[in-house]
Amino acid sequence: MLYTRNPGDAFVIGGGREALQAIAGAASSMHAARVVPLPVEVASHTARLVAASAAFRESLRLVSAKFPPAADARILSGIDGAPVISVENGLDKLAAQISQTVQWSNCLQGCIEAGATAFLEFGPGRALSAMVADTWRDLPARSLDDFRSLQGVRAWLAHHLGS
Repeated sequence: MLYTRNPGDAFVIGGGREALQAIAGAASSMHAARVVPLPVEVASHTARLVAASAAFRESLRLVSAKFPPAADARILSGIDGAPVISVENGLDKLAAQISQTVQWSNCLQGCIEAGATAFLEFGPGRALSAMVADTWRDLPARSLDDFRSLQGVRAWLAHHLGS
């Protein structure tokens, strides 16, 4: 079973269909503000994919990665939101997040602490940009799904990044 806390006291719980229906019913009976089933059919970020994490890590051993990243760039781990300090550490955490909970709240806080001034979610969907908008209302946050063209994305980025 997967459980993660996101900004704004939002929680994501993953597991078998029957267990999730029971949890949703219990949350509703306790007056949860909102209970929404997510259209996910893959056991992403759960222990059910431990073997996939291991296989992916073995594939990553063949990758040549440049580290550190370009100046003023920071790589944060999805598992804990901590800065990635080495290639090996980063690749370990990248593979692990297939089968471990992703701590979006920590990741977003790390971005804020690093000086992020705008957020662009690559998707699919708008869940992460909505979390940013709900938690840090003064920061512009959009998803690629919000735009009709790549030109629109570029214009938005230019406006919010001052380029």
